[in-house]
Amino acid sequence: AMARRLLALVAVLGACGGCGVADALAVHSGRGRSAAGDAKAPTFRVRLRSSRLQESGRRSRRMRALLQVGASEGAGAAKRPAADLLFGSIYVGLPPQEFSVAFDTGSGNIILPSRQCQSLACLSHHTYNSELSGSARDLARVDYLTAGLGELKTRETVRLAIGAGKVTGRLTSDRVCLGPEENLCAQTGIVDALQMSDEPFGLLPYDGILGLGMPGISLRKHFNFMGNLAGAGVLDTDRFAVWLAMEGDGEDSEITFGSEDNARVGSPEVMWQRLARPEMGMWDLHMADVVIDGSRTGLCHERGCVAAFDTGTNVIGGPSEMVNTLVAKLGVAEDCSNLNELPTMGFVFGGIAYNLEASDYVQKSGQKCFPMLMAIDVPPPKGPMVSLGTPFLRRFYTIYDRPTLKMGLALAKHKTDKEPAEKVSAKLITKVL
Repeated sequence: AMARRLLALVAVLGACGGCGVADALAVHSGRGRSAAGDAKAPTFRVRLRSSRLQESGRRSRRMRALLQVGASEGAGAAKRPAADLLFGSIYVGLPPQEFSVAFDTGSGNIILPSRQCQSLACLSHHTYNSELSGSARDLARVDYLTAGLGELKTRETVRLAIGAGKVTGRLTSDRVCLGPEENLCAQTGIVDALQMSDEPFGLLPYDGILGLGMPGISLRKHFNFMGNLAGAGVLDTDRFAVWLAMEGDGEDSEITFGSEDNARVGSPEVMWQRLARPEMGMWDLHMADVVIDGSRTGLCHERGCVAAFDTGTNVIGGPSEMVNTLVAKLGVAEDCSNLNELPTMGFVFGGIAYNLEASDYVQKSGQKCFPMLMAIDVPPPKGPMVSLGTPFLRRFYTIYDRPTLKMGLALAKHKTDKEPAEKVSAKLITKVL
């Protein structure tokens, strides 16, 4: 393995035109040197592709929170249509190996199928070969990153629960980049998966997962990619923003790293709120209540709720009791007969309700309609919590700011909107008495 990595590094040095090792690594990390020193990158965009979950019998047709850790599904989800999944590309190692991954704000680790993995879920995807990377380093222990492998060359194995699936893997550190030209790179810990359960991983159109959560949800600090980017000093601002396209927008969804894109903001201003539990690693906020047509439901009681903004969830998820109550109050007819009469559903942050219309929270499949709500009972200490997934993230633009431990919320601007953004904002973002 060491010989292969040396050969890979030699190839990198050759491509660098005879420069030294440090210069070659700087070039391939996206931090090429200049007389003015290392320049921070401007806003970098990652386009997200969309694909329908593969079908393999009735179970794969569930609309589920595929990446929600420690979640259990509520009853009655089996007859719902398959959900759209969003993913983009990252580039790992020197020379870079390309992988398609889910950019997941609800988790904090990078998981890639290993070349040594024999699970069907691995064999159906691109696999990571650390031996072909000149920047890869095997890690012996998760809590002692500088430990050598020793004479027996033993390595610690980690096991992770990802929704209904499981991953077993070893630990590797390698260069991870967001762009094909080695844009925005950082040396980061990777879970090199030796086993991946067939469901959900065998059904997914992408290879792995890139967690964008805070360090508290990562195995260790070195495994948190966004923290490593900040440490490398390659971001103009240590934040990212998510814009999810509507069907009919005619363009891909995107995540911008380094700043938000004001052209995507449809509100007069962005509402900022401090994270509820930054030590837990989740991008979550205190939520006061859920409102139906502007009327409080009282479902969060006096103590309030916690709502996580989760790009790995395709639904609005929450505790069973809450979801069952909301489904009953909304009253979505399966034959779509009352589609034009359904109420708005809003989530209250800082005295402001962010409302979804029926077109946002109802999924239509043929002649049938289904509310995009699902019971997700997350156990303590992370739960109970509400998961605001795709239905919410398409309607509202979300900004994730690490230095201030805050999130920004605004109306997302779409080409499909039939009214001016200012009018849509006034209608969907309202004060709650």
